[in-house]
Amino acid sequence: MNIEQYKMTFDNPALWFVEEVKKGYHVNRISKVIENRNYLGGQHKVLTREDAKYKGKELITRKTIINYAKTVLNFHSTYLLGKPVSLTGDEEITKTFSDIYKLGLYNTVDYQILDRVNKFGDAYELVYVDNGIIKSKVLDSADCYPVYDDMGEYIAFIEHWTDAYSGISYYNVYYPTYVEYWSNEGGEEYLIDTKINVCGLPIHYHNFNDNDYYYGESILVDIKPLLDELEDILSKMGDAIYVNSLNPMSVAIGQRIESSIPADATGYVLNLDNGDYKVVSTMMDYNTIKLYLDNVKQFLNDIACIPSALGSSTNIANVSEVSLKMLFHMANIKAMETEKWLNVGMQERFKKFKEILNMQGIKVDGEVEVEYNLSIPVATDEVVANLKAMRDMGAISIDTIMEKSALIGDVSVEKDRLRSESVVLNDNGSHLAE
Repeated sequence: MNIEQYKMTFDNPALWFVEEVKKGYHVNRISKVIENRNYLGGQHKVLTREDAKYKGKELITRKTIINYAKTVLNFHSTYLLGKPVSLTGDEEITKTFSDIYKLGLYNTVDYQILDRVNKFGDAYELVYVDNGIIKSKVLDSADCYPVYDDMGEYIAFIEHWTDAYSGISYYNVYYPTYVEYWSNEGGEEYLIDTKINVCGLPIHYHNFNDNDYYYGESILVDIKPLLDELEDILSKMGDAIYVNSLNPMSVAIGQRIESSIPADATGYVLNLDNGDYKVVSTMMDYNTIKLYLDNVKQFLNDIACIPSALGSSTNIANVSEVSLKMLFHMANIKAMETEKWLNVGMQERFKKFKEILNMQGIKVDGEVEVEYNLSIPVATDEVVANLKAMRDMGAISIDTIMEKSALIGDVSVEKDRLRSESVVLNDNGSHLAE
């Protein structure tokens, strides 16, 4: 089904996009995006704890917000894309795409895409040309409505939002070859402008979701219940400590004696006629509470795929590269899964690059692959030694060594510098000046 056939399924085909954004699954999806955004902004479940009232006085209960979710999300984004990716493939097309990456600041775009998917499940990249330079814009996930037909084909895209101050709604409707800009200013929807779309529909990135194959799922879905539990127990523990333990209640049993003790008294004795005096406090079992909290935090680390050594007081000394890999094993698994769905969108982006370059008269052929440089702590000496050993065995090229080395930030720049120094490589891989 193409978009023209899809339009005819609506009561008003001319304004089909107005009805589309009101569909239940779109409303539900956008509401989850806004809910996650509010959560990251500090609106947590613990804030709904009721305050206590007794005899007209109010006790404000503690509402401790950890916001550890930001740490988890930032970790996964920077772990995979904290360092720029490396483009590999045919030398000519790789160099062309590397230049596009630099001019279009695509390393930042890649990070924004991964950050949005981790937070909201979906991200949308709009590729466009600005004064001959290929660039991309990551759209607001709360404003995006990709349109799929009954067979799961991506046929159109709607960017819709309502101005909070004026109440005016806007619709940017993307078709494969053109874009329509609509508004309802004045009460009725009307067409503002139409432009040719040379870059096609925005690219839809999403992670793997067992409930919906067309849309992703935020990491927050798995970790929010554990974080809510942590915040709830910590808030209640804070109340228990300050109210029951640090502020014990004095109880006097016996006949009341009309007297007073100075406010700054120290060492005074209180006498009661045929009575008793004691201080009532709540005894808290430290080991039980510590066991509970430690287990909840461990569950959080396991679910979030965060190494337990991060953010704790654990001291790690004399750690080899193998030990580091073991510590980051779950994070590596998460990163490998992320690479799978991220590469799908990357290849779609590269197709658009080729189409735009061809329209600009630049013919490019070949395939480009993305190599990710994980931000894992490494023992540099061990890596260099392993690369040298492989080179001595003739099992690796100089180009691959440069790509694998953490000491070289940009392989293409390093090659140009070597050429400018008129450096040649002998069979053993050592540098000999001409």
